[in-house]
Amino acid sequence: MRIFLMFFLLISALFSGSFKLKRWQEGETFGTYLTKHHIDSTKFYNQIDPDDIKFLSAIQAGITFFESSEGGKLKEALIPLGEEMQIYVFKKKNGYGFDIVPIKYKVIKDTVTIKIKNSCFTDIKKATNNPDLATYLNKIFKGYVDFTKLKKGDTVSVKYEQKSIKGIPWGEPKIIGAYIKSQESEYFAYQNKNGYQVWSNSNLLQKVTKVAKKVPALYKSFNNPLNKMRITSAFTYKRWHPILHRYRPHLGIDIGAKRGTPIYAVADGKVVYAGWMRGYGKVTKIDHGGGYISLYAHQSRILVKKGQFVKARQVIGRVGSTGRSTGPHLHLGVYKRGKPINPFRVLGKLVLIKGGGTIYKKVAVTSKNLAKDLPDKEKKLYNALAKISQTKPFIWKKFNKNIQIHFENIRKESSNADRFKLSSKKGAA
Repeated sequence: MRIFLMFFLLISALFSGSFKLKRWQEGETFGTYLTKHHIDSTKFYNQIDPDDIKFLSAIQAGITFFESSEGGKLKEALIPLGEEMQIYVFKKKNGYGFDIVPIKYKVIKDTVTIKIKNSCFTDIKKATNNPDLATYLNKIFKGYVDFTKLKKGDTVSVKYEQKSIKGIPWGEPKIIGAYIKSQESEYFAYQNKNGYQVWSNSNLLQKVTKVAKKVPALYKSFNNPLNKMRITSAFTYKRWHPILHRYRPHLGIDIGAKRGTPIYAVADGKVVYAGWMRGYGKVTKIDHGGGYISLYAHQSRILVKKGQFVKARQVIGRVGSTGRSTGPHLHLGVYKRGKPINPFRVLGKLVLIKGGGTIYKKVAVTSKNLAKDLPDKEKKLYNALAKISQTKPFIWKKFNKNIQIHFENIRKESSNADRFKLSSKKGAA
């Protein structure tokens, strides 16, 4: 029977239908999406594990997703929760099923070098079919290079990586280094742990930097929530759930500690929630301003109230194991404008809350001769980008809502976990 079932799943995988690429509309909820497809939302929600319902609100407006229809009715839908995991809705005999499954992609590494003919935006898009590459390049050099003033014959060179699903760009491009040559001016940017550092031989760079320093900014120091940080589970969009025995996102970090250990506010802020939350047990949420909210889950005791203002390092609760938990620990979540981020992006750092002219962390350096003044590691990247005259870049598939994508293995790996468990991949991420 088991052999027959695995064979059936494999055959289903090989002959799965095609998907059309679509975009999630502004203001649309998962409930309205179901209603639009004439699906009974009450019946649908009743079959979902309570722990999974919280992920439905993580769908971001504007994201691309995949949809398959047959006879005018929804057959399957794959809706991303990030760049690693996605909601899977599928038609079955009596209604629709639900799961959360890994996203299948590969990483494209490429270098693009062009000579400007019309404009940086149109020329890069024409060369690569990637609609976001020039946009992110502009963000890196914002304040230093006016892309509208680049002239015919100027050189732009970019080394980057991007996830790909069947040749379609997925998520944000990761720019490793970029070089611009405009007449006698050179601009070079490379990524480090603090963001991007920009080097240039242009005097204009010094003027822009001085103006930026005059803009007032409010920073907050984000501290650790426990005195000892023993991480038992990291932030990921793809974690094997120890209780559900399925892959699920883990939108925070788990810190192991004894029951009753003091929990500290990571930064100053206002308590916006203090109470019970499904799956998370006793929870406190603090608004720190600037769109940042921290969440502290599975507490044994909550020591603050909604509406209360707290200081950084103030005790707000005690470690416990309430809600769905395998033992005493603190689950710390950090959200920026409603989107979950890895808490280690802010812990132990000064975080910009408001003001400031530099959102993208850049350190500007003016140099007479970039080839001599750059550090050795960066010099190799600079030389590689500056010496390329022209490249044959990877050509991405054009973004078009009518593109059809085949997910050959989706049923084999992600159908109901009770029928086909992934225990051999436990702990994989």
